[in-house]
Amino acid sequence: MKDRTEGLHKLLAERAEKEITDITAILSELAQAIEQELKEPEYLQLELFSTQEREQLQVNTDALRLRLSQIPGEIEKEAEIIRARYADPTPRLFPVTVTFLVPEKLV
Repeated sequence: MKDRTEGLHKLLAERAEKEITDITAILSELAQAIEQELKEPEYLQLELFSTQEREQLQVNTDALRLRLSQIPGEIEKEAEIIRARYADPTPRLFPVTVTFLVPEKLV
């Protein structure tokens, strides 16, 4: 039981680190996509936009900047949640019994 428990602890630790790596990669990719979207073009041609469209563009840009600023904290929070989920696993041993039924004719 001890060997099996140690093996499972190692497996769970590896799985936790993989999940942390995966969520970090996903959120980092999201941050890069937002940064790419927020890059200012070399020229602005807002004269074609109405006032309402310009305001909506500003609201959207502000929302993207806010989301970008939240991503590093979200990475840390998700890593903590994953570590907490895998912390202190409890080994359980279930007894197993085997019963052989032999017909009376064969005894």
